This record gives sequence, structure tokens and C-alpha cells, in this order.
Amino acid sequence: MKKLNAYEVSNVIGGYVLGCVITYERQTTGTGTSAVTVCRRVATCQGKFGEFLTREPADLSRCGA
Repeated sequence: MKKLNAYEVSNVIGGYVLGCVITYERQTTGTGTSAVTVCRRVATCQGKFGEFLTREPADLSRCGA
């Protein structure tokens, strides 16, 4: 059986998340009576290959509406 060094192990073992910060962003498009406001949940996560973002729709009350 071959012994692996830390670099080789990091390539073999699947990805994992070291930590995430959850924020909510409010976005309004249009003006006047045609304005549409949406809320998105933004997860900023740090993994072994760097930082990544995911955005999902969220309830408008989460954005303080």
C-alpha cells in the first residue's frame, strides 16, 4: 500500500466546507408601479478549493420588507 503525502490526500478526499456566512440581499428592478423586489439568501462558503457563493430565492421578510 502506498503512503500519500498531504497534497495527494487533498486531491483524493472529496471536497468539504470549512464554514459559511449566510446573508440576505434585496434587489429591486424597475421603477414606480412596475418595480419588483426580490430577496435572495446568499451563502458565502470557504472550502478546500477556495471561496464560493450560492444564491437562492428567500422569503421577502428575511430582507426586512
